[in-house]
Amino acid sequence: MPALRATYGWVRSNSTYQPPDPPKSSSNRHGAFYKTFGRPVAKNFLIALFTYQVIYWSWLKLESLEVKKEKDDEIRSLEGELRSITKSKSTTYGAH
Repeated sequence: MPALRATYGWVRSNSTYQPPDPPKSSSNRHGAFYKTFGRPVAKNFLIALFTYQVIYWSWLKLESLEVKKEKDDEIRSLEGELRSITKSKSTTYGAH
């Protein structure tokens, strides 16, 4: 038994165990949160902002194309109306 006690005492005295550090003050919990999760939060924010901008620009582009098509259709209808009016007047003036 004495040999076991000596071995146990030797291992125990040369142990590399360190007790955990005491917790830091709770007033810096926000800082600890952002130190741990700051990059993922910022990354998700930037991805969301980029996605919003892409959708917004796409919506504006589609809306401008729709307005352009409506204006072109209106111009075509007015040109057709103008042609029919000038055609009827030319036939009326041609008969006189």
